[in-house]
Amino acid sequence: MAAVVAGYTLGMEENRIDWSTAEVRDGTLRVELAEKAPKEFRERLSEVLKRLGRDGDVKLGKQRIEVSGVAPGAEGDVRHLLESALLQVNADFTPDEDEGADDGDARSPEDREMTEAFRAFAEEGQDTATTA
Repeated sequence: MAAVVAGYTLGMEENRIDWSTAEVRDGTLRVELAEKAPKEFRERLSEVLKRLGRDGDVKLGKQRIEVSGVAPGAEGDVRHLLESALLQVNADFTPDEDEGADDGDARSPEDREMTEAFRAFAEEGQDTATTA
């Protein structure tokens, strides 16, 4: 059962980009997500992409990402951008392992959120090692 925290539904499965579906046509990358993304997930992904400097050139569908204006040679940068944003959103929607346990943790919500964001880097390292 998913919980709602700070406006986000927690307990969702982590989503990933299915790079085997990638296609570029007229400088627009179209790539599928492994799972359908609910509205709040897509909204959060859009927010993260805006913070990373990509605004109107990224369109998000329920199970598709489209990036317009992709230049030759920028494939690695675009991949890094999309993977980083998705990693952050997955971390935002993943419940804490110790959720529900009251261990007297005096950390602020911001500290807990940042802790989870940094822990997500460990998963990225594992993903990079397995995909390289």
